[in-house]
Order: sequence, then structure tokens, then C-alpha cells
Amino acid sequence: MKITLILISFLLFEGCRDSSELSMERGEYFYSVNRYEDAVLEYTKVINKFPSDLKGFDSHTIAMVANAHHNLSVIMFKRGYESTDKTEKTLYMKKAYVNAKHAYDLIPKDTYKSTWDKIQKSLSSIDS
Repeated sequence: MKITLILISFLLFEGCRDSSELSMERGEYFYSVNRYEDAVLEYTKVINKFPSDLKGFDSHTIAMVANAHHNLSVIMFKRGYESTDKTEKTLYMKKAYVNAKHAYDLIPKDTYKSTWDKIQKSLSSIDS
């Protein structure tokens, strides 16, 4: 009886995750198996679900959106870094820059700042 109650409680708790959390998990999975297009779609779903002004949202939601922006910036940076076309490289780096800055603006974490700085450095080296 006790085990059944624990199992039901666990299933209810796990079943209550919202679609954004599930999209984040799918995005992380897709990234880990090099399915970057699918990862981009999942992270973009999370970002688009919320308004750009997150005042009034709880810290968990803000952290999730910041992480989605950061993960998206990493993918765009990777695409830009691997591109041989200067225009395409610049486009991806600019997208990476915008997302990295947004992640850092939401939550000023050292990891986000480091990513943002690397993208800035790469972007400036393209222009020179």
C-alpha cells in the first residue's frame, strides 16, 4: 500500500511538468545527439512562450528562459564557427551574441558572461 502511494505521488509529480520544461529537456537531448535544428526549435519554443519582459515571473521560469537563450547562443556560435561563408558566419555570430546577451541580462551568471565574451571576441575578429 505504501509503495503504491509513493509510486502514484511520483507519477503525479512527474506528470505535472509543464511544456517548457519538457522542451528544455528535449532541446538538451537533441543537442547531445548533434540534432541542432531540433534543439533550436525546442529552445525557441521556450523563449517564445514567455513575453520579453519577465517581471512578475518566478525565478525558476526566468532561469529556464535564460538557459534557453544561452543554449541557443551556443548552437548559433557553433554554427558560425563552423561556417566557411563570411556572411553566414556573421549572421550566426550576431544571433549568438543577441541570445547570449539576453541570457546574461536575465541572470548575470559567470557562465553566461563567458559565453557572451567569447562570441564578442569571435564577432570582432570576423569584422577585422
